This record gives sequence, C-alpha cells and structure tokens, in this order.
Amino acid sequence: MNLLFYSAIGRQGKTTHAIGYAQYKGTKLYTNDVQNATKELYGAMFKKGDFVEIGVGEEIAIDDDDSITFDFGGYIDSRLVDVISYVDACVVPISYQSKSEYIPAVRTINALAEHNKNIVILINNTATKLIPEVKEALEETFPDYPIFVVNSSRYISRLANYQKTLFDLLDAGDGLEKHRIKETLIPQIKAFYDHLDNIL
Repeated sequence: MNLLFYSAIGRQGKTTHAIGYAQYKGTKLYTNDVQNATKELYGAMFKKGDFVEIGVGEEIAIDDDDSITFDFGGYIDSRLVDVISYVDACVVPISYQSKSEYIPAVRTINALAEHNKNIVILINNTATKLIPEVKEALEETFPDYPIFVVNSSRYISRLANYQKTLFDLLDAGDGLEKHRIKETLIPQIKAFYDHLDNIL
C-alpha cells in the first residue's frame, strides 16, 4: 500500500495530511520537504527509520515490502514521475482562497493524471462559505475523481504542536467533544481514510 500526497505549491495541507495518514496506517513517510524543518517538526512521531528525507537530486530507493506515504511537492521531475506511477493513488489537497490556489491544483491534477489515473481531491483548511464554490468547480472539471472535504480546524493545523493525530486526541479525550470535533471533523477524516483504504 503506497500513497502520494502532492502539491506543486505550498500551504495546501499536503504535509499535515500526509503525516496524519501515515500515522493512522502505520506506514513509512518519505518527504522531499527538507527546507521547512519537516523532520524537526514531525520526525519524533515515527519509529527510527520510518521517516525518510529525500534531498534535492537524491535517488528514491523504494523497498516493495514497505508501505509508504509520500509527502512530495514542487517540480515533477523524472524521480517524481517514477513515484507517481508506482503509488496506488495520488491525493491532491487544496486549501482554497482564490484562483491562486485553484489553478495550480487543476494543473497539478492534470499533470499527475498523465502517469496515474487514481486521484483523490481533498478540500481542506478552507472557509466554510467557500467550500461549495470550489467543490462545484472541481466536480465540473474532474467529474471522475472523488472529492472529500475536511473542515478547517486548529487541531489539524497544530499537529506539530500536539505530536498526536486527531484520533490520538480523541482517544485521550482532550476536549474534542467541547469543540464538536467528534461530530464533524472525525467523520470527515474517517470517510476520507475509508475511501483510501478501499482503493489501496
């Protein structure tokens, strides 16, 4: 089981959701996000050897026996094409504010589809009033790709602070009921993860 979270531009929720899913499934995490202290922020959440940084120009060594969640961004070079073709599915997150996020997301999806048709779109960290707008546009442009929504939440954006996934926080009873996360956010993420489980 191998999954790619990919965005050509930053601040789309790619790394946060890749980390959350890797923790949920117990997979290794491969990331090329070496400039933003990703390892310093999240590395301690993983067992030794399960957090792998891929430097600029560095070859990507994949063991077929491993389950890997890839957290990759930036330019699609030949190394990334190999990963896109290898994984079972590609997740494209979009944190929508305006066309400045929408147009790169559309281009990203089209670029990925040249090498892997199994694409899942994740609308996240988006103002509630804007979600219908971007979802309708994406459904019209990509009628064959499933689209999931995960509401904006401080619990997701502060994963690095808590060093726990939402499911860990729920199990710990850290005030999630008070913030209605149990009734809203958890079901959204569970539906997203269940879909990924069914296609992987």
